[in-house]
Amino acid sequence: MEVKVSVIIPTYRREALLCDTIRSVLRYRDQYHELIVVDQTKEHEKETGLFLEKLASKGDIVHVIQDAANLPGARNTGIKAASGNIVLFLDDDVSIGEGFIAAHTARHQEPRVGCVTGKVEIQNREAAGNVVLRGSGRTKKTIKKILFFFLRKKASYAGRFGVLADFTGNRPLPADTAIGCNMSYKREVFNACGGFDSRYEGNAVREDTDMCVRVRKNGYRILYEPRAALVHYMENSGGSRASGSAEYWRVFFRNQCFFYIKNFGSGRLLIKAVLFPDLRRCRKSGLDEKELFGRAYGEALELGGA
Repeated sequence: MEVKVSVIIPTYRREALLCDTIRSVLRYRDQYHELIVVDQTKEHEKETGLFLEKLASKGDIVHVIQDAANLPGARNTGIKAASGNIVLFLDDDVSIGEGFIAAHTARHQEPRVGCVTGKVEIQNREAAGNVVLRGSGRTKKTIKKILFFFLRKKASYAGRFGVLADFTGNRPLPADTAIGCNMSYKREVFNACGGFDSRYEGNAVREDTDMCVRVRKNGYRILYEPRAALVHYMENSGGSRASGSAEYWRVFFRNQCFFYIKNFGSGRLLIKAVLFPDLRRCRKSGLDEKELFGRAYGEALELGGA
């Protein structure tokens, strides 16, 4: 098939790092069809605003404004604006290399491949002030090592329940889920599966896994391609991952509970067991994890299923 890649970057409260991410993609202008920036920032710093205006006026980017900040909603906005037959999503704090786009498009030539995801190198090691990085604790790392040792070539199975997916390996593998900062889809997938579920709010954790559940249910394959590698800076400032407040944890647990209820019909006890390391982290930060989880679970039930 003729490949036309639409690169989509949803952005929220990013400034210099967003500009660097865009420059990283523009270096490979001959490898993609269009670059769409879905902007959810109310007001940028002057330098960032001028940078985006200049690129949009030259046709180097399609600058789309979305007033309501919602990551899956921004992805859907980007899909509607896109004209390519491959849609490639990046975060607003990444850097790609020369073979990155080609690695994504090459795997889409294979039969029934609906989604390709790639290797992620995390550059930010400042876990202080970054909830996601603090989540890579000793317990989870130990479980991963044991699990991947026994699963070996079937290591991607670890992502089936959305718990311990790994995006650092050096071997191509069938995968069960993608990672939101580095994932591409055939355009036809969204016709078959619908768009991203905008009921995932705030940090929107599990919105990418949720889409991948539907991708597999509709008979498409997901592939992990290590050559599609990028650097993810996971910047503490901006975005939606920095705050370790009670509100952060409520939304985090709400999204998690919603994912498991919607896709697996999971009950409260099973979800608590799956989220045990996160509940433990929440408690260690001095918050009442039982109260926060209870509220979040109730909200997830009210959201309903599919």
